[in-house]
Amino acid sequence: MNDGGGCSNLGLSYEKGKGIKQDDFKALKFYQKACDLNDSNGCFNLGLSYEKGKGVKQDDFKAVKFFQKACDLNNGTGCSNLGFMYEEGKGVRKSNTKALKYYSKACDLEFALGCKNYARLKK
Repeated sequence: MNDGGGCSNLGLSYEKGKGIKQDDFKALKFYQKACDLNDSNGCFNLGLSYEKGKGVKQDDFKAVKFFQKACDLNNGTGCSNLGFMYEEGKGVRKSNTKALKYYSKACDLEFALGCKNYARLKK
C-alpha cells in the first residue's frame, strides 16, 4: 500500500528477526522502499546498513547519502550520524564545521546525542 512507515517497520522486523526469520537482505529491500517513500526512519536504517555493511557491501559514501536524506526529512538520529561522518571524514571530506551544523540540527530535533556531540565538539 506504499506506506513508508510500514515498510520501515517490516524492514526492522526482518533485521531483528522479530516474528519472522532474520534476513538482512530483505530488511535492506524494505528500508530502500521506505526511503523511496520519504520515510525518514527507512532512510536512516538504510544508511546504517551501508555504514555497517549489513546485508550489503559496506559503503560510507552511500551511508552519507541516506543519512543526508534522513536528516533532510528531519530525522534527528540521521542528522547526528551525518555529523559523525563529517567529524570522522567517513565517506566525505572531514569537516568539523559541517559536523557541528548537523549535530546542532539533531539537537534542535531533540535528539540528545546530537546535543552532547555538539557540546563536545564545540569546546
